[in-house]
Amino acid sequence: MKHLQFDGKYTELLKTGKKRLTIRIEKPNLRKGDIVIVHAGGKVIGKFKILDIYTKKLHQITDEEAQLDGFNNKEELFRALKEHYPWIKENREIVIIRFEPVEIFRDDINSEDFAWKGLKIDLMELARLALKYDNKLTEKQKQYLKILIDEGSLRKAAMKLGGLQKRAIFRKILRRSMDRLIEKGILKI
Repeated sequence: MKHLQFDGKYTELLKTGKKRLTIRIEKPNLRKGDIVIVHAGGKVIGKFKILDIYTKKLHQITDEEAQLDGFNNKEELFRALKEHYPWIKENREIVIIRFEPVEIFRDDINSEDFAWKGLKIDLMELARLALKYDNKLTEKQKQYLKILIDEGSLRKAAMKLGGLQKRAIFRKILRRSMDRLIEKGILKI
């Protein structure tokens, strides 16, 4: 399942359905109709459906879009975007994602627990176990796990590959290996 991350300050707006739009600088790997897991402030909020994804120039944002994003007007939205992206220009093309809640989870679920099925294991240890016992890893996946172990964190390993968005590569490899290690009985949940 795909994921969409938000700052923790948007948690209540997401839970109440007052935030139904987000602006991104880079196009995420999402499509209209996708059901995604939404995270805010390190917690899983729930499942949301992607209603639309489109691009436009930042200066073309409307007050209605700003309100769907949880702001009073586009000026307030512009100020918030400047906080996140101080370098952003008004002629920058942005990606707009409209969504709606499908299921809001009742309890605060930690994002890391959700991602790793509640397994309490250090990700570097998981990478070491994967290299040792997962015989379905490709050579490229093994190289990525070695980079992760050498760097000591997902963040540092992703930056070495070119940016934070690369964390998804490592997570995907680790999740698949984790499932295989659970099947083999090497890991227990």
